Amino acid sequence: MFDLSGKIAFITGGAGDLGKSMAMALGRAGASIIMAGVDNEDKVTAVEKEFERENLKVRFEYMDVSVVSQVESVISAHPDIEILINCAGVNIRKPILDITEKDWEKVIDVNLKGVFFSSRTAAKNMLARGKGKIINMASLSSHLGLPNMGPYCASKGGVNQLTKAMAIEWAPCIQVNAIAPGYFQTELTEVLFRDEAWKNKVLSRIPAGRTGYPNDLNGLVVFLASDAADYITGQTIYADGGWTAS
Repeated sequence: MFDLSGKIAFITGGAGDLGKSMAMALGRAGASIIMAGVDNEDKVTAVEKEFERENLKVRFEYMDVSVVSQVESVISAHPDIEILINCAGVNIRKPILDITEKDWEKVIDVNLKGVFFSSRTAAKNMLARGKGKIINMASLSSHLGLPNMGPYCASKGGVNQLTKAMAIEWAPCIQVNAIAPGYFQTELTEVLFRDEAWKNKVLSRIPAGRTGYPNDLNGLVVFLASDAADYITGQTIYADGGWTAS
């Protein structure tokens, strides 16, 4: 039920820590991997080498998820996509009073607009085939308000609701779910984890007693992408060490 052999998985933002880890997990389960993003050549090469070390194949496409014409062109060129992982994301950490219109648009365009148009484009062929899986990246901030992250919270709250809307509209052919990580140690949060006071405050809120690591999402993404999750749709699953439960 968890075998993804012969399936094509398309991951946006795939060269980031979370996207790369999930992509490799899907590859180990048998899926053919296509990553799309705006990463530089050095980063792409480094990720390719990681895949090669495990005898996994990956293909990269340049695609800015905030540019609809690019999204439609690149995704439409792969009509056999069966699994879409919307992992591209950005955050601008500022007090709301300091957020500019440009800041707002950048976060919303990548985190929410990108999910909408990437999913819509892939869904056309999935609906024609009568089957598909879409997995969005939500966040702890899809459920909780967090300081200095106004646009990010708005975008991830939107992802939560968009996941439900897509799941209802595209059922029963496509299952649409979201994974909502808590605090994970990645290249994007590295600067935060250097602050011991901040880190200890965060740890005090997590019943599991630790923050997350990219491989903590691997089993969940393979499950949601597989036939084992055919009766699960419209859900946002929090991988947060128990934070939201507490």
